Amino acid sequence: MASRIRIVLLTSLSCGATAAGAATPGGLIGVTSDYVLRGVSQSDGNPAVQGEVHLGFAGGWSAGAWASQVRLLPGHTTAEVDLYLQWHATLSESVDMSATATHYSYPGDPRPISYAYNELGLSLSWRDQLSIAASWTPQLNLYSYADGLARNHGVLDFEASLHRSLRPHLDLSAGLGYYDPPGLEYAGYGYGNAALTWHYGHWSADLAWIGVQNADHRQYTSGPSGGPLAASLAWSF
Repeated sequence: MASRIRIVLLTSLSCGATAAGAATPGGLIGVTSDYVLRGVSQSDGNPAVQGEVHLGFAGGWSAGAWASQVRLLPGHTTAEVDLYLQWHATLSESVDMSATATHYSYPGDPRPISYAYNELGLSLSWRDQLSIAASWTPQLNLYSYADGLARNHGVLDFEASLHRSLRPHLDLSAGLGYYDPPGLEYAGYGYGNAALTWHYGHWSADLAWIGVQNADHRQYTSGPSGGPLAASLAWSF
């Protein structure tokens, strides 16, 4: 989901790298008009430069790092750096599965407490057209102006997405997700997006429409709503 487009891209890059059998490097550099994670802008509605590098290994394993500019407080541009380990497997001619462990960190974060966290994710895809995914964050600091700090709280996230190739260089995708901090049910919220992607050689560009429930539903998720439109351009290697 716009934010998750990033994860889909990482997955596809990693799968391509592991197919060779030996350790294979790859990555991308790009820019987006608004870095959105689960419907919420991480760059305060501003453009962000992003990049990723990874190594693919035999047995469906890959490891990499992803980074983006973020603006978690107005006037403070810092970075998000994520390290991930992923395993991908083909279950049948039509079904693929991947499991991912990711560490999210925020070097130079101006906020008074740490918001770094770890996440475990599992996804299934059918013919690269229908995907479902779930992730679990065991411990995450959540803050709400109304209710204060929820320290070391668990969070679940569920997503489903559709992908269709329109022409040789055009793809259409759409997805829905739900962010659920158990025990803080009033702070769970839904989000979604639809994106048109152009790709040619090493280049890709997309235009995404993003939707998210209002701030009353996402009390423990800081930041403004993403979009509603976000454009991205990336070059992969």
